[in-house]
Amino acid sequence: MKRFTPLVIAVVSALTAHSAAASGLRGSAASMKHQHGVAVALDYTFSKSLSQVRTLVDDGKLVAVEPDSDLALSGVSHPFARPEVKLFIDRLAAQYHDAIGERLVVTSLVRPTSEQPRNASPLSVHPAGMAVDLRVPAKTSTRQWLEHTLLSLESAGVLDVTREMHPSHFHVALFPDAYRAYVGGLTAAMPQAVVAPPPLPSVVSSMSSTAIVTPHASQVAPLVLLVALLGLGATLVGAASRGSARAS
Repeated sequence: MKRFTPLVIAVVSALTAHSAAASGLRGSAASMKHQHGVAVALDYTFSKSLSQVRTLVDDGKLVAVEPDSDLALSGVSHPFARPEVKLFIDRLAAQYHDAIGERLVVTSLVRPTSEQPRNASPLSVHPAGMAVDLRVPAKTSTRQWLEHTLLSLESAGVLDVTREMHPSHFHVALFPDAYRAYVGGLTAAMPQAVVAPPPLPSVVSSMSSTAIVTPHASQVAPLVLLVALLGLGATLVGAASRGSARAS
């Protein structure tokens, strides 16, 4: 299938975004259609078997998601996802760890249709590698932080989030193009890093140089001492000269 143009993708999103919005954590049929429509517009392959998942990995269309100090995987059969989904997980896990002091737990990533649970929607984007399931934190304040963060991103139009109960988890379908643009906007809005000025150049003795050279702070004291000594020497020489003149 030929990849759809960005204009077609934008039209698909516009036609479904209004009805999909405001569903919150409950999810809706409209949000599922929206997720599926975005994946189709992006010409994503919906893997039917594990061999198709492996092919997508070999082709670089799915990338590995690995546990680290910010992220834990629990019961994840196939730890792969679209590159933008991995970027989302990495950023969210770092923010979660920084705010909560715990690792974010992912419970599912790409799943071929042959391994989908019985209650999975036929429109699920897990086979496309466009979704991630997150463990619901047991602590109320932690759960509220995660819910608020996910709903804020949903309001920004970069993902759909649903609280599913059987089993309990947050299902997140990421919209790759929208999320990539969102992150790019955040990066562009960041102030330029403050770069430390280079060390001041050393004093140069070459008289041919026309550059104005500022002495380093460590050189100021010796220069002052030298000037003082020269001044004292000139004073002594002058005094001696005057004394010699009077004597004559």
